[in-house]
Amino acid sequence: MTIAPLSRPALSPSRHTSLDLAHHPRSCALARQWASGVLTQWATAGEAADDVLLVVSELVTNAVQHACGPIRACLGLGAGGSLHVQVDDGGPAVTAPAGHAPDEHGRGLAIVECLAARHGQDEAPRPYRTRSWATLAGR
Repeated sequence: MTIAPLSRPALSPSRHTSLDLAHHPRSCALARQWASGVLTQWATAGEAADDVLLVVSELVTNAVQHACGPIRACLGLGAGGSLHVQVDDGGPAVTAPAGHAPDEHGRGLAIVECLAARHGQDEAPRPYRTRSWATLAGR
């Protein structure tokens, strides 16, 4: 289920960071490692950090499996400690990935929906086409 964007938290430049990723399965692990380091710098730990890492993982995985490159992951720390995760990608891939049983996939966005206060998908500025995002409650 996609929820239309309401409003994203206001982020200052020092509280926003991004990482360009290759369109490759290894990018999921790289994104988690990068996000973990950022959250440590922002003194975000425990369940809040675990939730953000899971959302980053799910959104980057979806971009790698179902979209074209390029891919960019972004993290932002908003007012009140809210955490914003955003993944921009090149839009839907022409063909769906093959070789996976239906019960092995399809839970990622349901997980994001459970963890996020708000989430959605909209158009991204070039060179990207799609922006998937989620805002999680403060630490």
